[in-house]
Amino acid sequence: MPANLLSDIEAKVERGQRITPEEGIRLFESEDLITLGRLANLVRERKNGNHAYYILNHHIDYSNICVLACKFCAFAKRPGEAGGFFHDKEYYLEKLSADLAEGITEVHIVGGLHPSLPFSYYTELLRGIKQLSKQIHIKAFTAVEIEFFARLYKMSSEET
Repeated sequence: MPANLLSDIEAKVERGQRITPEEGIRLFESEDLITLGRLANLVRERKNGNHAYYILNHHIDYSNICVLACKFCAFAKRPGEAGGFFHDKEYYLEKLSADLAEGITEVHIVGGLHPSLPFSYYTELLRGIKQLSKQIHIKAFTAVEIEFFARLYKMSSEET
């Protein structure tokens, strides 16, 4: 999408006006990274001045064993395939204990669609993390994982 097709959105952002959902889609579809970056930085500076914020995060890949075969995935291994791994919750709780001492504030948990882990593995992992720190933010499981858990454990998405 040429930059001149964004000029109306640029003008709104420069005036501090909100954009519409349709304009947001146009920005998403745009390949004009220079304009997109400039506008994003303008909004960021208005909101935060010349400050950048970040979180200290620990990423958990509890397993790469997966029953799907997504064409784009270089992470997953089929059950029994070489290179497949699974780590028990104690492995991660030990690592998280050390990272909490370093100041992490969030843990991000994802993994493959493991066909044979009990549901209690996931709930015990989450409980264990909260026992280590009540304040830690847990960002866990993708929508695909939640849907898989619901089917595998015969629960609704909401229950899962």
